[in-house]
Formats: sequence, C-alpha cells, structure tokens
Amino acid sequence: MFNVFGDILHRAYVTQHKIISIDNAVAKLHYRLTFWLLLACTCLVCSRQYIGEHIRCIHDKGVAPHVVNTFCFFTSTYTVINDYNVSFAHPGVAPHTDKEKIIRHAYYQWVPFVLFGQALLFYLPHLIWKSYEGGTIRNMVDGLQRIYLRSPDDQDRQISRAYVYSVKTTQKIAADLHKQFQTISRFRLNRYWALMLVFCECLYLFNVMMQLKAMDRFLGGSFISLGRRLWAAEPGDNPFEQVFPKVTKCDFHKYGPSGSIQVHDVMCVMALNIVNEKIYAILWFWFAALVPITLLGLLWRLISFVLHNKSERFNHYLLKETTGTKLNPVDVAIITRQARFSDWLLLYYLGSNMDSLLFTELLHNLATDLEEHRQSPDFEDEKKPLKAA
Repeated sequence: MFNVFGDILHRAYVTQHKIISIDNAVAKLHYRLTFWLLLACTCLVCSRQYIGEHIRCIHDKGVAPHVVNTFCFFTSTYTVINDYNVSFAHPGVAPHTDKEKIIRHAYYQWVPFVLFGQALLFYLPHLIWKSYEGGTIRNMVDGLQRIYLRSPDDQDRQISRAYVYSVKTTQKIAADLHKQFQTISRFRLNRYWALMLVFCECLYLFNVMMQLKAMDRFLGGSFISLGRRLWAAEPGDNPFEQVFPKVTKCDFHKYGPSGSIQVHDVMCVMALNIVNEKIYAILWFWFAALVPITLLGLLWRLISFVLHNKSERFNHYLLKETTGTKLNPVDVAIITRQARFSDWLLLYYLGSNMDSLLFTELLHNLATDLEEHRQSPDFEDEKKPLKAA
C-alpha cells in the first residue's frame, strides 16, 4: 500500500514545485490535488489485496462458487427497499414478490472507470490552457534569466540568479524583455492569452458542477444529499446503507437435470462498498469545499478586472506582494491609468515568476513607453472614431 500511494504522493509533490507558474492556486486545486486524489481512489478500488474479493455470495450446492460470484458481480444485485426499516437478518435482504419495489445496484462495476474519467476531466482545462499558452511566460522569463543574465565583463559566461549584476546590465536586460512584451502587446496576442486564461478558470467551475450532477445521477440521486444525511444521522444509523449496501440479493438461473429452469436465491456480501462509501463521503466534502473556493477565485478575477485600471493602491499592493520589492509609485500610477487588462494580467504573471529587480526595471520601461505613447500625436489619432468609407 505504501508503495502504491507513496508513488502518487511523490509525483504530486514533485509536480507541485515548478519554476514557472501560469495559473493561480484555485486551478492547482483542480488539476493537481483533485486529480491525484481521484487517481488514488481509483487505485484503492482496483486493489483487491487490501479489501479481499469484491463480492462473496452464499450459494446452493451444485453451483460453482466462482461462477455465482462472477455472475452476480458482472450483472447486478438488488435490495428490497420496503424492508430497510423492518427487523430482518440484513437491511434490504428479505423475501419479496414482483410487486414490491427493489433497488438494483450495478454502479460498483463502473466505479474505477468513473473515478479515472473524473480525474481526466479535472486535468482537461489545465491541458487546454497549457496547450494554448504554449510556454509564453516560460520563454519570456527563461529568455531573461537564463540567456541574458551574463556578466558585464564576459558576455559569453552565464551566471546564476544569485549573481549581483550592475545597474547597467539590469537596464539592458529589462529593455530586452520590454521589447518582447511590447511586441506581444502591439499585436494584441496577450488579449487572447488573457481571454483563454479566464475561459479556463470558468471551465473549472463548469467541470466541478457538471461532475456533481453526474455523480448524483450515477448513484441514483443520492450523492447531493449525502452530506446532509451524514450530518443528520442519529447514533447507530447508517445513511450509506441504501446507497452502498453491504449485503445484497442476486437471482442465479440454471437448468436442472430435466431441463427446467432453477432459480437460486443468492445472498452476496459486497466488501467493495466498504471502500466506496468512504471514497464518496470524502469526495462529497471535498467538492463541497471546492465549489465555493472556485467561485471565490472567479470573484477575485472579476475584482482584479474592475480595479486594475481604477485603484493605484490595489495595483501597488498586489504587484508588491507578487514581486516582494518596492515599486515606483509613479510607474504604478501610469500602469493603472493606461494598461489594458490583458497587459496587466500578463505583467502580473511575469512579476510572479521573474527576478524582482528585473521586474522593477521592466515596469519602469513599460510605464515610460505608455506615457510617451499617450503624449504622442498618434495617441490622439487612435482615440478618434473611424469614419465609414
């Protein structure tokens, strides 16, 4: 067990520490933590050595045990719903007629496939965003900190990030990066970059809401109310009993010696449901926390969209916390008044991934460029509406 889950935790831990970050913490909760949680649940369901046989059935003489076990597992079992509150040997296991309502249970066949599919769906929005982003932030930052960071005395010798370079070198590096940023901004490539980022953040919320609905339908309409029933359960009550019964019934048909059909009433112990109920209880509470966290993440994105060009204090605080260095208030004021949201968002992610001194120079160069552009005659021409031909 430690080997199986240790490898999963190791991979989750390794992927958690990346040099370049292209999304926020809410997205990481989806495509990292939730993704690996669902994969761990899939491994646990598929591991027979930890829980034994998934199903064990009591059978009559003349019927091979493995045949009955296999038949009842791959077809379906059922419980009698009218007998859950009646004193019988096991809840839901009692004599019944065709008129009585029964609940058929076949979901346990599909649990590992559904959990694995859910894990892939939680990773899909990040895969879309990563494919579209195409390493834009990484290329810009790497181009700065792994190519341009050279000693002033030896242009062919690369240095580490800990190298204390001169002011002149810093300004040259920031100017080079500013040219890259200006090229992207001029062609408005970052506008679609920002739109796709926001779209994928909305896709995270859509995915988790659709998965809640899908799991509720998968479990026969019992998943949404699972947490409420757990909270309201009295001591000694088991709210999982109808959803994940431990003992079920199964009808096995075979031909007798004379050719007539014999019906064998089989009672089956569902060991797998001990694991299933724990898994879906954990998933319910995790999803109940993930939905409001995702909503708060979208609310924060909306707040940043509204305040990025209205509040200098907001930009100064956010960019200062991101870079960990003191910023020029004049540069922040110019960025607040003139930068588009797509430029601001790209600038924010650059600041969270690059050296603080270089980002300060980049911010100053960008602010100077915006101010010069605002005072140029071309800026007044851009503000005029285009006349119809």
